[in-house]
Amino acid sequence: MNRRHLAVIALGIAVLLFGAPLVSPVPDYGSHLRVIVNDDPTTFPTEQAKENQLRNTTTMDYQNLSAHAQRLFERGYTTEQFADEPAVRLDEVPESWTTLVPNESDTGRFIYIHKDGDYYYTGFQQFTPGPSPQAFMLRLGPLIGAIGFGTPAGHFVLTTED
Repeated sequence: MNRRHLAVIALGIAVLLFGAPLVSPVPDYGSHLRVIVNDDPTTFPTEQAKENQLRNTTTMDYQNLSAHAQRLFERGYTTEQFADEPAVRLDEVPESWTTLVPNESDTGRFIYIHKDGDYYYTGFQQFTPGPSPQAFMLRLGPLIGAIGFGTPAGHFVLTTED
């Protein structure tokens, strides 16, 4: 096999590497619900302010939440950074929270969760996550490989004499 044949094979591999990410289906990440729990229990300045705030805001008792909702609350309660806050696909939202899901254009919805005598300010935010770095690299890697194979192969095909 001469150099020209090897260059044509490398060029064929480059075309396949270039085409694979373009024709592979894009994953559907779908909308998610992020649960944001204030770390510290809410303190109210007066008893009257507490009554007014609790009357005007949805309040749920922790023990009345489903096991799934309790796990999401606990994960949100123990999380320190915004990026690590628990998120769940909209079709997996606990049934007791389905009415609390905000529109994607809303900034979010907030409720109080009553647990162990304290009230925790809990927020819900709908968002659509972007691709993960791994998914991005699965598309970028073959394109870089195509350039790596295609450039020298094209050079050899065009410069090799018969």
